[in-house]
Amino acid sequence: MPDGDIVHSRLKRLYQKPYKWLCEGIATSDECARAVLEKLKQDIKAKGDLSIVLAQALAASVTQIISNLEEVRESDFAKLSVEFDNLVRQADGSPYVKELILRAGKGYLNDLRNGREVDITHTSEAIWRRYAHEVYEAEFKERIPLTPKHHAGITQEILEKRIEAIQPSIDFGIQKFAQNAIRNQSVARLSMPRRSSQEAIDLNEDLLAG
Repeated sequence: MPDGDIVHSRLKRLYQKPYKWLCEGIATSDECARAVLEKLKQDIKAKGDLSIVLAQALAASVTQIISNLEEVRESDFAKLSVEFDNLVRQADGSPYVKELILRAGKGYLNDLRNGREVDITHTSEAIWRRYAHEVYEAEFKERIPLTPKHHAGITQEILEKRIEAIQPSIDFGIQKFAQNAIRNQSVARLSMPRRSSQEAIDLNEDLLAG
């Protein structure tokens, strides 16, 4: 399928092929997950390094309370939430990226406040990882149902099961992206996880043709 072919009008061109693979059910779950991750990587790179700068700024703020969580009051979390708002608002760059990273930071803060398990050792990485998940959800997963009829006649129920099946691989890939992004201070060199099989798959070719 040429990259320009649109089979789902609410998805970017970037994500048309992985959506098509998921609908047709010929490619394996691993192949579909890798296809999604390749396109997600391109999407994140296109959105630039602002997410890294802001993830680190938010992490620096939250470090103030992580060191003494036992004595933190609800008012401290409220103040930190406002500080997050201010940090993001004052930054120059894409309003959409700022919205996604703020959502990621607030999600981290909310989990911390409610005693849920969060990574308090690698805070920047943890917040940026949530940002990458926000991109995946907003640009791909949440848009999948926004069509009256799916490609190849597949039902929404079956498609949801296939998307659920690739989620562990997506999570693992995003974790690797986060490690790369924070280590390199850039999204320019995000690397894919190792393949689960020896067979190389060229995502620029139509695997399903013929």
